Amino acid sequence: MPNVNATVKKISALTTVIAFLIVSAFYTVFYFYPVGKVLNYGTGFSTVSRVFNSSATWKVIWFTTWQAIVSTFISVIVGICIANVFTKFEFRGKQVLKALAIIPFVMPTVVVATAFISVNDFLHLNGTPFSLQGSTLGIIVAHVFFNTAIVIRTVGSIWPQIDFESEMAARTLGANSCTTFFRVTLPQLKTSIFASASLAFLFTFTSFGVILLLGGLEKATLETEIWRYATQRTDFETAATLGIIQLVIIIIMLAVNTRSRSLITPAKKSAAAYNRSNYTNPRLIRLRLTSCIVFITGFLGLPFAILIERSLSASNGYSFQYYKQIFLESSERFSIFGTRRAIFNSLLWASLAMVIATILGLLAAVLMTHKSKKISRSSDIFLLLPLGTSGVLIGFGIIVGLNTSILDVRSEWWIVPVAQSILGVGFVSRIVSTAITNQDPELKQAAQTLGAGPAKVWWHIDMPIVSRSLVAGATFAFAIAIGEFGATAFLARPQRPTIPTAVFNLLGRPGAATFGQAMALSVILALITATAVSLLERTGQVVGNEI
Repeated sequence: MPNVNATVKKISALTTVIAFLIVSAFYTVFYFYPVGKVLNYGTGFSTVSRVFNSSATWKVIWFTTWQAIVSTFISVIVGICIANVFTKFEFRGKQVLKALAIIPFVMPTVVVATAFISVNDFLHLNGTPFSLQGSTLGIIVAHVFFNTAIVIRTVGSIWPQIDFESEMAARTLGANSCTTFFRVTLPQLKTSIFASASLAFLFTFTSFGVILLLGGLEKATLETEIWRYATQRTDFETAATLGIIQLVIIIIMLAVNTRSRSLITPAKKSAAAYNRSNYTNPRLIRLRLTSCIVFITGFLGLPFAILIERSLSASNGYSFQYYKQIFLESSERFSIFGTRRAIFNSLLWASLAMVIATILGLLAAVLMTHKSKKISRSSDIFLLLPLGTSGVLIGFGIIVGLNTSILDVRSEWWIVPVAQSILGVGFVSRIVSTAITNQDPELKQAAQTLGAGPAKVWWHIDMPIVSRSLVAGATFAFAIAIGEFGATAFLARPQRPTIPTAVFNLLGRPGAATFGQAMALSVILALITATAVSLLERTGQVVGNEI
C-alpha cells in the first residue's frame, strides 16, 4: 500500500505540473499578453483624460449600465417565477418546456437578434413605440430572452433542495403565499439569485451581437464602441481605455458571482417537499401554470417560429428559395457573402475550438480540484477572468498584441478557433471539476484496498464520471464557439467568413432577398446549435448551476 500511495502521489504531482505548464502557456500567449497589451495602450494619461472628459463616454457608460440593470432585474423576476413553477408542480410537457426555456441561453446572439428583427418585420412594428429594431426596448427584450435561462437554471437547481418544512410550518401558522415566500423561501434562495443576477448582468453588460444588430449606431455600449474605435476609426488608444473600464466592471461582477456561488449551501430535500402543492389554491395553480406555459411558448418560442416563417417567405409565396441560394450560390450577387463557405468554416472552426477547449478544460479541472486549496483557488480565479471577458476584448487584444515579428498570427486561419476556445475552456473546466469534486472518495479507497492500481482506479472509477462531464463540456464549448461573434468580428477575414459574420453582412445590405438569406442562415445556425443543446440535455444532471 505505501508503494501504491507513493506512485499515486508522483503521478498526481506530474499531472499537476504538466497541466499547469500547458494551461499557463496557452493563456499567457493568447489571453493575458494580448489583454495586457490593451491595458498598456489605454493607460496613457492624455488618453485617459480625453476619454473621461468626453460627455460621449459617460453617455455610453450610462446606457451600458442602466440597460444591463433593467434587463437583469426583469430576467431575475421572470426567471424566479418560471423556476417556481418547474419546482412546485408536475405536469405533462414539463421536460419539453424546461428544454425550451434553457435553449435561448446557448443560442448565438446573431440568431436571437435576427429572430427579433423577424418579429419586428412580421408584426410591422417599425415606426411604432413597440419597435424592436433600433430601440432600447428591443435590446432589453432580447436580453431578457437570453438571460432568463440563467436564472431558471441556477435558481431552479437550488430550489428543490431547500427546506420546505419551514414553508409548511409558516403556512400552518397562517402565513399567506407572499409572506411565506418573502420571509421563508427567499432567504434560502438569495445566494443563488445573486449568483444568477451577477452572471446575467455580466452577459448583458458585455453584449455585442444584440446591441449591434438591434440597437444600431444610436444605441452604443462599451462593447460596440470598443469595436467601432478599433475597426472603423482605428483609434486603438480610446478603444483600449474603454476596454479597461469594461474590464474593471467585469472583475467586480465576477467577484460578486464567485462570492455568491461560494455561499450556496443547499439543504437536503425533505420528505415534506413532495406535498408542498397541497397548500396552494387550485385557481392560483392553474393561473401560474398557464402563465408559465404561455410565456415560454409565446415569448421564448414564438421568435424562432417567426424566424422560420420569414426565412420561407419569398416574393411568390412560401418556398425554400433562400435556402437554395445559400447552398447553391447561383447568383453572383449572393456569392460575395460566401454563405456555403461560412457554414463550412463555422463547423470546422467550432469543432477545433471544441477540441482545444476540451483538452485545456480537462487540464484546468485537474488544477481546480487539486488537494491544495492554494492551487485550486488560484486556478479558479485564473480561469474565471477569461470566462467573464468579452469576445470583443479578446479579439481586440489579439489584434494589437500578437503583431510582433516573432509572433504575428493575426491573419492565420486558426487564430479564430483559438480565440473561440478561450471562452469555452472556463465552462468545460467548471463542468468537469464539479463532476470530479462530487465523486465519492470511498469508491477509490475501496478499490485501492482491494489491490487496484492507479491505472485501474482511473479507468473504472474516474473515467466514466469524467468522460460524461467532458461530453457535456465539449458540447457546450461547441455551441458557444459556433455562434461566437465578438472575437470573430475582429479576427475573421472577409474571404474566410463565419455564419455570424455572414448574417451581419447580409443584414447590412438592403433588399428582401438579402434579408431572406439572413433569416435562412440564422435558422441553419439555430438548428446546429439546437442539435448540440439536445445532446447537452442528454447528459442529465452533469450540467448544473455551474453554467
